[in-house]
Amino acid sequence: KAPADILRDAMPIFREVNPRDLRLPPSRGRGADPAKLARQVSLFGNQFTGMPCPWVYEGTDGLLVLYDGVTRATRMAMTSPGALMRVEVIGFLPLALANAPRLGDLLP
Repeated sequence: KAPADILRDAMPIFREVNPRDLRLPPSRGRGADPAKLARQVSLFGNQFTGMPCPWVYEGTDGLLVLYDGVTRATRMAMTSPGALMRVEVIGFLPLALANAPRLGDLLP
C-alpha cells in the first residue's frame, strides 16, 4: 500500500460541507423519509448539538454521497440554510458522482 492509503485507512477524515451539496444514494433518490423527517424536525428543530456526523463516500470527482444520515442532512439543510455540517468520509468510490441527485435539488 502507498503511504497515503495507509494514512487514509488509519485516520478518520472529517469535512465541513453544505448539506445541500451532498449527493443522494440510489436507495434514497427521493430524499428523506417524510414521516421520519417530520418527527426529527418536531423533536429537534434546528438543534444539532450531539448529532452524530453523517457518513459519506467520496467519488473520484471529489463529490460526496451520503451513506448514513440522509434525514439528518435534510433537516439541517431545511432548518439552517447555508450552514455547514460535519460529515465523516468512510470510504472512496471508484466512480464520479456528478450525475447523482443533489440533496438541495429536492428542497425548496
